[in-house]
Amino acid sequence: MKKQHFLRLYALMALLCMQAYILFAADVYSLSVDKPARMYVKTGASGHKNTFIMHNYGNIVQKNFHYKATINGKVVDERTVTFATPLVANGLTGLTISIPPQSKAGDYELVLDVTQINGKPNGSPGKIAMLPITAMNKLPTCRVVFEDYTANWCPWCPSGIAVMRQMAKKHPSDFIGIVAHDGDVMGIKGYNVPATPHSGLPTVWASRANKVEGFTGELYYQMAKQRGAMMDIDVKAEWNASGNAINVKSTTTFRTNLSNANYALAYVVVEDGMHNASWCQLNAFNGETELLGENEELGVFIKGSGEVYGLKYNHVARAFLGVDSGMEGSLPKNVVADRGIKHQAMFEGVGRNWTPQNKKNLRVVVMVIDNSTNSIVNGAH
Repeated sequence: MKKQHFLRLYALMALLCMQAYILFAADVYSLSVDKPARMYVKTGASGHKNTFIMHNYGNIVQKNFHYKATINGKVVDERTVTFATPLVANGLTGLTISIPPQSKAGDYELVLDVTQINGKPNGSPGKIAMLPITAMNKLPTCRVVFEDYTANWCPWCPSGIAVMRQMAKKHPSDFIGIVAHDGDVMGIKGYNVPATPHSGLPTVWASRANKVEGFTGELYYQMAKQRGAMMDIDVKAEWNASGNAINVKSTTTFRTNLSNANYALAYVVVEDGMHNASWCQLNAFNGETELLGENEELGVFIKGSGEVYGLKYNHVARAFLGVDSGMEGSLPKNVVADRGIKHQAMFEGVGRNWTPQNKKNLRVVVMVIDNSTNSIVNGAH
């Protein structure tokens, strides 16, 4: 009896091991979609698009996938897409979908379901993404805020510098850069935002909604522009009579009524053109010529040595107010459409707490922070 019991137990263990081996060895078809932020569109307008970020969490190379998109239950798009370059395991890609015109102002929901990969069922629990859409009669101007956490002592940080330079050149009207230096001569203390974790440098965040991967921020800029905004905002700044404080006035105009808004304003003083002949940027990209095709702004580092001198640093954060979750009470809970909301703030102690290299190169950035999602939904400077 003992021998039979042992043989049965051994057979059971062998069967379980075989099943585990089969499960481990089997192809895993898994394509997940990131959760998108709310999108704002103009009522009746065509041409709106949204880009979904998708990850291959399976162990196979994906050649194609099939998806279905619905708005309020109605199919608006369904097709099979073949990758121009097969998507390897742990790779990511973007899927851009056109949003059909919405005839009436109000809230809608697009549901994206990635149903198949290489003709096989998609086994990912994250294969469905729901995109909330708000249609408005007047669409605000949307500007995109990038925050770059960097340092001169960081040899990999030239990649972040190149991203910020590229975006500023390509999108001078709608791109806003903020660069927070850590532990160098331009370092700023306290610029720590839980919504933008940066355990390593460099780390670049786009509107606090997406961490920028790779050597260009274009995809993430376009995603933020596609999402749009629900409010217009502008900002004006001037020196006080003594020249030791900056008075700031902003006007925020929502384009829809809200009864329980959760927004707040944050302000950052940034300085462009900071320079000193003795400042050295450590550089790990010298000789990496293959990266020139990804971002030409890396050229000065690729062609330079391991220590680069003579750079001019732009978008450098010098002072801030409410940078984490906004200034309390800066925007009301109840909002009336098309009614401007005025707010004032002051940066004191200029020349005592911090000293600009050149006052003419200072700008004040205002950001609208959505404390429901911890993202930046619009800005101005």
